[in-house]
Amino acid sequence: DQFDNLEKHTSWGIDFLERYTKFVKERADIELSYAKQIRSLSKKYHPKRSREDESRYTWCLAFAATLQQLNEMAAQREDLADNLHTQIVCELMRYTQELKAERKTVSPQRHQHFHLAASTTNTEFISV
Repeated sequence: DQFDNLEKHTSWGIDFLERYTKFVKERADIELSYAKQIRSLSKKYHPKRSREDESRYTWCLAFAATLQQLNEMAAQREDLADNLHTQIVCELMRYTQELKAERKTVSPQRHQHFHLAASTTNTEFISV
């Protein structure tokens, strides 16, 4: 009777999918939080007004370029977090639900098989 082994295997698979889904959700949340913090840092240090004197110096231009890159990096992190949530997490949750539903359909079949085997054994015992 391999139903017990099949049940354990599918249970472990579903548990793994649920843990992995939780991991991806947490990672997406961290990515989003990090993006917000980076964007906030960039805005904090971005010059409030354009100073003509500062725009002549290379170090000021380099700093402005660094702040612009931070903004772009924050946007990429936000996109990553959004994609993790909308594409990967949703698909993992859908797939997990499908596996659970499929597992529920197998469980009644297992009981039917068990009762059939028990009936066959009882019939053989009575015939002897």
